[in-house]
Amino acid sequence: MTLPELRLFPGQTAALYGPSGCGKTSMLMSIFGLLEREGWRGQGEVQFRGRSLHELAGSDLLKLRRKEVAFLMQDAHNALDPLVRVGEQVFAATGAATDQIHAMLGRLGVDDAAQLCQRQPHRISGGQAQRVLLAIAFLREPTVVIADEPSASLDGGSYAELLARLRELVESGSALLLATHDHRLLRDMNADIYALQDGAFLRAEPDQLPWPPRAKEVIGSVPVLEAKQVSVAYGDRKVLDNVDFVLRSGEITALLGESGAGKTTLLRVLAGHRPPDSGLVKRPDRKSAVQLVCQDALASLTPGRRLHSLLNEASAPSFDALAGARSVQMPEQLLMRSAAQMSGGEHRRAALLRSIAVQPEVLLLDEPTASLDRAAAVAVIDNLLTMQRNRAVAIVVATHDESLAAAIAHRQLTVREGQLCE
Repeated sequence: MTLPELRLFPGQTAALYGPSGCGKTSMLMSIFGLLEREGWRGQGEVQFRGRSLHELAGSDLLKLRRKEVAFLMQDAHNALDPLVRVGEQVFAATGAATDQIHAMLGRLGVDDAAQLCQRQPHRISGGQAQRVLLAIAFLREPTVVIADEPSASLDGGSYAELLARLRELVESGSALLLATHDHRLLRDMNADIYALQDGAFLRAEPDQLPWPPRAKEVIGSVPVLEAKQVSVAYGDRKVLDNVDFVLRSGEITALLGESGAGKTTLLRVLAGHRPPDSGLVKRPDRKSAVQLVCQDALASLTPGRRLHSLLNEASAPSFDALAGARSVQMPEQLLMRSAAQMSGGEHRRAALLRSIAVQPEVLLLDEPTASLDRAAAVAVIDNLLTMQRNRAVAIVVATHDESLAAAIAHRQLTVREGQLCE
């Protein structure tokens, strides 16, 4: 994968566009010397303000990255230290005063910034973690912003907020370099697009594919998953408040709502990963019948183990791993790789493949298309719909993509103020 030439000026936006695993993230990381792995080779030259980065000593390059560059990573949670409170991390990265940090997070749509700053990263949503990285970027006032899929975990309102803030960064003179699958972001940021063609990122326009529609079959009448009067609170905040939910065989339900509204919490409760504070969840008798594919797909994979080993451990006797890999648009050779050797989009497909390998009755999918390019996302959704038709698998999809929800769901529910609304 090569980038023949890219020139980025103050106040300009450029974007790398291509399939998951094609090298967009690797290209972003290599520009500022963050890609140093055994067996990787690079060539070419990167100049910053007329000076070659290859000429800089390690300490000078580190100083440049800390002072001049802001990184908005694809997996915002993994970019944060899991043991350190959010506010302490923002202070360490920027040196900003507490009131400045709270004010900046407030500008980015965080309702209670003081409370969020006291939490550790595992207690905030993906969208909130992304806002924390964005707050660090603003407080640094960087020359260059490197953003890897910055809109992947955001609902419509949060996307509008992100867009306004990115535009503000660019208008203040920062140059913005994106890797994204989001056509809205390409259009709204008026980005110079470099699409992958024959192993090279060249100036080109991407194609937009429609979502496959679900069949108009009749869903089953027997519930396969049921929640009654379920409540969950984090501290003083009630995330779910006496929620009732019923899912029938073959039914597809979409969960919509703002980042942090409680969609992921509801999925975790339904899957049995988090007991409710009160209420009852009825699941099928078979333990593996309900499968959750987490938004943070990397965290759900054992880092040092190859994917084929994880599949052998969990899959049903009749499951065909090669056919399963094809159904989620995964090249056969990825079965021999560990999570550390995969891209963000490949992590998501690997987690989905492991979940369908047990032949579940219920699939709970948290932002299943967020890290996938459009062609791969359409193919994955098409295969999920085929599974739903052929085996009457019930599916719950938590998503910010209203067009996806409208295309595939029998029912759309919004999580708002602890309640489920039609």
